Amino acid sequence: MSDRGERDEREGWSYTRENKFTQMVEKTKDERQKFTKEKQQRDLNRSRDNISDETLEEYEKVSLLDKSTGIFNFKTYIRKLEYELKRAKRYKRPVSILIVEVDDVETYGRQYGSMIVEDMLRTTAKIIKKAIRDVDIPGRCKDNRLAVIFPETYSSRAVVVGERIRERLKSMPISDELKSLRVTCSVGVVSFPTHARDELDLMNKAIEFLDVAKAEGGDRVYNG
Repeated sequence: MSDRGERDEREGWSYTRENKFTQMVEKTKDERQKFTKEKQQRDLNRSRDNISDETLEEYEKVSLLDKSTGIFNFKTYIRKLEYELKRAKRYKRPVSILIVEVDDVETYGRQYGSMIVEDMLRTTAKIIKKAIRDVDIPGRCKDNRLAVIFPETYSSRAVVVGERIRERLKSMPISDELKSLRVTCSVGVVSFPTHARDELDLMNKAIEFLDVAKAEGGDRVYNG
């Protein structure tokens, strides 16, 4: 055999060996990845098996809540409002909603920092939870606003609750660091079917009434 033939044979054998080695490495890599995924899935299944139904229910509940205030987050609140409106239309019953915002909240935020705004929201949420019934539904809205759904309730009843929230907030310290700081709030109250017939229109009308309360000097409840 010529030198060139021997060289081609050696190179061919070398290529075949390297190709087999590469295939072996890739196969090993794939097997390791498969093993890792299977192990992760087994660990996940094992952890799920060890979690009680009560714990799973608690995890699900937490995902629905606003972390800062402990009431429903905005997404959950809107879903609740959609449900209550469908129910009200079906049974021809009223539904009212209330939206509350601390007066001059942006000014306080610039003066004391964003943490004081969260303190104000937490304090307001605590007052709301104490002022409403078990069947009423509190939630956090956007732009530092909180809201409540009042199933089977006319706006006159929601106005009474709004006044209670407004009065209590004025006398409550906002934080341990600023015990002397007192704030007021404005409240907008609307109801179905008097002011609107779907959730977005109802929310927009409540915000409109809230803005009227703020424009009139704040520290008041406006119901149109």
